[in-house]
Amino acid sequence: MFDAPTQRIIPSSRVCRVHLLRHGEVEGPRGRVCRGQSDDPLSALGQRRSAAIAAWFRTQPAIDALYSSDLSRCRDLAVQLGDPELSPALREQHMGTWDGRTWAELTEADPSGTLAWWNDYVNARPPGGESFGEVHARVVAWWEGAPRDGNVVVVTHIGVIRALVCHWLGLGPDQGLRWAPGYATHTEVLLAEAGAVVERFGERIDLAP
Repeated sequence: MFDAPTQRIIPSSRVCRVHLLRHGEVEGPRGRVCRGQSDDPLSALGQRRSAAIAAWFRTQPAIDALYSSDLSRCRDLAVQLGDPELSPALREQHMGTWDGRTWAELTEADPSGTLAWWNDYVNARPPGGESFGEVHARVVAWWEGAPRDGNVVVVTHIGVIRALVCHWLGLGPDQGLRWAPGYATHTEVLLAEAGAVVERFGERIDLAP
């Protein structure tokens, strides 16, 4: 609640509270993996972390809107929170033929291609994939068309979280790599007509002992 003088001058006191949840760890190679839209299942640890997040949310205020990527590593958490609206627009960046390979392997096999991508990840595309600029555009288009009010939860991937946070804070997609929430983490943003406030970023919900 705002005091009376503040209420008179701010554009709006109506606030949307958005919780961005990144999926947990998945099955597959260890280390730094170029993971895109392949539908890899959660690992045992990822399942445990998803259960911990779901248990924590049951102690929080009711969810007014629940959205999720339709890939199983996100969907498995979202269905523990309620009845999500699934959307392919919330999928991770399409990494084309790089998907599922380690960055070490890619750098050795295609050094010029990977260097070009890191130097201009906003515009450069992996072979057969999409650029981060294209991810940003589709995610922002989804958000602008999504009904949202009150307490909103979005279960998704690191690329989508980066795109949304940049959009809300008025940053270009070239600032996306500044944001690096870990697996199974919670980011909370307050949105109002006057702007956005990042309340929590990359918060880990502890597993029960």
